[in-house]
Amino acid sequence: MKWIRILTAAAVLGLSYYWLNYEDVRILWRPLARFEKEFPGCVAGIISGDYASLELPTGFAHFYLAWGDNFPSAEIAKANRGGAILALTWEPYLKTGREQSLLAGIGRGEYDAYIKAMAASIKKYGRPVMLRWGHEPNGDWYSWSGAKNGNSPEEYKKAWRRMAGLMRTGAGSKLKLIFSVNGEDKPRAGWNKFENYYPGPDYADAVGLDAYNWGESRWWSAWIAPGRLLKSPYRRALAMAPDKPLFLTETAACREGGSKAQWLSKLLRRLETRYTAVKGFMWFDYNKECDWRLSSDSAAAGIYGRAAAAGFFKADGGRLNWFFGD
Repeated sequence: MKWIRILTAAAVLGLSYYWLNYEDVRILWRPLARFEKEFPGCVAGIISGDYASLELPTGFAHFYLAWGDNFPSAEIAKANRGGAILALTWEPYLKTGREQSLLAGIGRGEYDAYIKAMAASIKKYGRPVMLRWGHEPNGDWYSWSGAKNGNSPEEYKKAWRRMAGLMRTGAGSKLKLIFSVNGEDKPRAGWNKFENYYPGPDYADAVGLDAYNWGESRWWSAWIAPGRLLKSPYRRALAMAPDKPLFLTETAACREGGSKAQWLSKLLRRLETRYTAVKGFMWFDYNKECDWRLSSDSAAAGIYGRAAAAGFFKADGGRLNWFFGD
């Protein structure tokens, strides 16, 4: 009777629900958000430095660009990931002056010609592109971070809006702008909350969250379960931008302190049953601060491979056609 009353109320309110069968139990899911239409899945992807030799499927082909870099046409051709959506992380720093903040100059229009050239290249590419500009501004490690170089959330937003206006005008409808933040504010101060950097719904098409399990790889870190890792930033992101899809734009787990395979399995379960506004995730597959790679744990690689092969997490960028208006 309780479910009947809920469904009746939903019908009166004009809400659309969809069902999920999880472990043979039928669960009533939340109403479809306006951006979701009828797509309840989450595309699996990998951020790799060597797509040519990557054996696992990926729904995204991701590249990092420094300020001044050109559109990576040759690298995209080498990646040759049929069906994968191109994802670009565009970092506003100069290779000749990595610690210099460019926010003020971008906001004043000093780099308009460069931005327009990048937009023209994306338009020429002619396929869907997810662009993540100036990611993790609420951290304290990048030159564009609010906590460095005398920057501020207002200066960041001014630069973002300048960039966004030029990119949308020049790149066309195949471009989607992802406002991407660190899941944890560093420093933890009221002025540095990631909500303060949000340029507004008219300047971003989706919200990205970066969240890592560092395990016991550092003196300051501890093993953290996916549910706990994502709980707060997920809720905050939904409250900040309720009409925007979410993406887990960077995630991974170290091996120190626990099982990477079990952690990934729990992450997939949470994305499928609880954090359902997340429409795609990208595993950071590098041996960098620690060995984040899936290949460092055969069980984790197997879990990812099976999940990405079919079903809810299928690694097929075409499943995001609704996001790009196709």
